[in-house]
Amino acid sequence: MNDWHSLNDTLEEQLRREIIDLNKKNNELRYRIEILEKVVAQEQKDKYEAYKRISTLISETKLAHNEQI
Repeated sequence: MNDWHSLNDTLEEQLRREIIDLNKKNNELRYRIEILEKVVAQEQKDKYEAYKRISTLISETKLAHNEQI
């Protein structure tokens, strides 16, 4: 806990503390955004790979069906 009551409680000091708090929140949000961007990128990559696999399976199924006829 910060002991701000012992400091000179001027407007300048209040604004300095507010800037510090806002900077911390900003850094936390930037970190969360970075994580979310990585998660979304991985999800998109996985989805692309899944669609490729589905396409391959459909093609294999069609070939197998045509060979039976």
